[in-house]
Amino acid sequence: MTCRALVAALLALSALLGLADPAASEPAGVGSSFYMVRGDPRLCPSPLCGGYWVALANRARTRCSDGALRPRCYVAQAIGEDRRPLRAALPDASLVRAEITSRRSGSLGELGALVVADVWAPVGGGAKGDYFRARDLGVRCVRATCFSIRTTRVNGASRMMVSSLDLLSATASSQATRKELARVRSALTSRDGLFVLGRIIRTSEAGSILQASRIYLRAAKPRA
Repeated sequence: MTCRALVAALLALSALLGLADPAASEPAGVGSSFYMVRGDPRLCPSPLCGGYWVALANRARTRCSDGALRPRCYVAQAIGEDRRPLRAALPDASLVRAEITSRRSGSLGELGALVVADVWAPVGGGAKGDYFRARDLGVRCVRATCFSIRTTRVNGASRMMVSSLDLLSATASSQATRKELARVRSALTSRDGLFVLGRIIRTSEAGSILQASRIYLRAAKPRA
């Protein structure tokens, strides 16, 4: 047997014995898309009802599991990155890093499923505005106006520096606890930043404010 033939035979044997690269058999990781999630209140039999309605944040249309573009998509279940069903339900109105796929459901055929990697639970009852990721860069100026907070549109690349972040509406409407407020401050200076729903407004002092109607705090990582 030639050297080339011997190498080919060894590679084939390794694949059969499961000695090849283990990553090749693992499910693909979830991408960087963020979705809004609402529970399905309909009362028809599961799994055709009772799952979740999901939509890409800051987008008018979302590509569903059947390939069609719609304002929102129905998914019958939420599953982890290992493709097993999650033990606990997703918080209503949460923001998740996820992707839409399909799974076979017996005689019903292929139904939508949401592969969830990370979850942020809502704080505050506001529902108007766009989704932003805000991060305090730690810039401190001698005098106003100081643009120290970088905002990035979720599911987009556009960035804008703002001089202030107004969380009063979001925290007051939800009666946020001291612990939640501490988590907000911590998230704002973290690498991931703080996710908020709101709008950017100009001020008379040539500044700009990100006015949040709802904020999102990281929830426990989903477990299958």
